[in-house]
Parts: sequence; structure tokens; C-alpha cells
Amino acid sequence: MLERSRWTAIGAAVAVVLGAGVALPSASAAVTSGNRAVFVPIEPCRLFDTRPSTNVGARATPIGPNESYLQQVTGSNGHCEIPVDATAVSMNVTAVGGTASSFLTIYPSDAAALPQASNLNWTASSPPTPNKVDVKLSAAGAVSLYNLTGTIDVLADVVGYYADHNHDDRYYTKAEIDGSVNDTLRTEVHGVWDMTWEQPASVTVTIINGCIGNTTGSGVFGEIPIHVPIGARLISVDVTTLDTAGSGTYSVELNRTTMAGPVTHFGSITLGGNLVGSTVVHTVISPPAEIAAANNSYAVRVGGFDLSFNAFCGLTVTYDTKP
Repeated sequence: MLERSRWTAIGAAVAVVLGAGVALPSASAAVTSGNRAVFVPIEPCRLFDTRPSTNVGARATPIGPNESYLQQVTGSNGHCEIPVDATAVSMNVTAVGGTASSFLTIYPSDAAALPQASNLNWTASSPPTPNKVDVKLSAAGAVSLYNLTGTIDVLADVVGYYADHNHDDRYYTKAEIDGSVNDTLRTEVHGVWDMTWEQPASVTVTIINGCIGNTTGSGVFGEIPIHVPIGARLISVDVTTLDTAGSGTYSVELNRTTMAGPVTHFGSITLGGNLVGSTVVHTVISPPAEIAAANNSYAVRVGGFDLSFNAFCGLTVTYDTKP
């Protein structure tokens, strides 16, 4: 009988625990994204003190019975400067000198009704009664303090505030990152020494302000292969030249060569030295539908530089890896 009674009592206790677990309402804090408040701690400051002898703020009288007192929080109030984007505030609140047993409720001043909750409780004989209070602010950045009975002085020190921000705790996928940043554009940069020149014996290539020029009367031509990944879309080729005189012409070509050998000219620009002493960028744009295919090669060909009228400085190729 003793053993049976013991196990019966244990079973009843388990049943009570399980029953209580089932009966209690569940609370969910699952928020995957959106605006969520973050806490910003600050150096403590006194927001208000209703006591006449140590008054801080606009009110220097106790809160009366069945009275709600509105206190502005954001902005400059008392000894505090709370930013206007604060959505809630964290305070140490102290009730002093209550004349009757009562309680204090602190709530957003634009709440539809007085909350059925209390933040501080005291009796007429209670010493100063403190408590930490976190409370949401009204749309205007204010709170209200309600006292039930008697009168009570209240002081509050702000230790921090809460501000909304757009936050997401989840890890981003690669697709989300690719969609949020433009990381598909690539550039390929070539300098003067990347050019392969086809030089007659009489041609003398010289450096002019960091660019390559030709001092003889024979035109010089050169070519730079460009490397566009298969499947990428060729966007543009920017060729930089230096015009050193008011005459003389040169050309810029963008070419595609297939395995079979035919060459496609995307464009040829013939220019004269019209901006003396200036560095000029000439852009050759390929057709929008030009997607780099297997067995195709691309090259930029420049030529006609002679008598140091013009000089070649470099080129930049731009392509899109995800057209």
C-alpha cells in the first residue's frame, strides 16, 4: 500500500505539471525580419523629479489620486537629451513619500486605455521605492504616469533608450547578395606595355607623358588581346590616347576572330589630334547582344601613331558576367 501510494502521488504530480503546461498560453517571439528596437545605453540623466526641494523638470508637485501625469521624454527635458527617433525608454523610477497605499502605472501617453499593470507599489509607511521601468513611448515621444490613491512624488533617471532599425537575423543567401549588390560588372585594364607592336625597322617608339608615341613618319600599329569569359556580355572598350598636336590621325578597332579565321570588326574610329595636350578616352561599344562564345577571341587594334602627333596610353574593357 505504501509503494502504491507513493507512485500514485508521483503520477498525480506529473499529471498536474503536464496539465499546467498544456493550459498555459504560449508566447511567440519569432520575428524573422523588419523593424526591431535596439537598446542604446547612455550616461544616466535625471528626466524629472517632482519633489519641490530637488525639483527637475516642469512639475514640482506630487502626483495626486487618480491622476495621470504626461511627461515628455524625447528632446530636451530635465537633464536629458533623448533623440526624437527613440521608440522606448529605460528608466530607474523611484516613488517617494506616498500618503496612502497605492501603485504607479507608466505607459505610452497615447495608449487607448490605462493598462492593467503596475510598475511600482507602496504603502503610506514605505521608504523610497525604486524599480527599473522599460516603457514604450507615444508617437510624440511621451509617457504618462498614473497614481491610484493618495499623493506621491516621483523621480526618474534615464539609463538608455530603444530605437527601431531594419534588422534581419537570418543569413543571406548567395542569390540575395548577388541581387543586392551590382557585382557582375568586371573590368580588364591594359597599359602601354601590354601592346604588341608591329613595327617597321624605321619606327622609333618613345614615351610621352607615360604614353607611347612614334617619332618617325611611319605609322605604327599594335594589338592587345582581351579576355571576356564565355557567356559574358561585352559592354565597352575605352581607349585612352594623348593628343600632342593639331594634326595626324589614328584608328581604334575592336575585332572578333573565330576558329575558322574570319574577323568581325565591331567598330573602327579614325581620329585626328583635335585636343592638343589633352588625354582623351575613346569608347568603342560592342553590339548589346554580343555574348562571348567558345572558340571566339577578341582584340583591340590601334594604329597610325606617327611623328609624335598622338600617343597610346592604355585601354579598359568592361563586361557583364551575368547578362
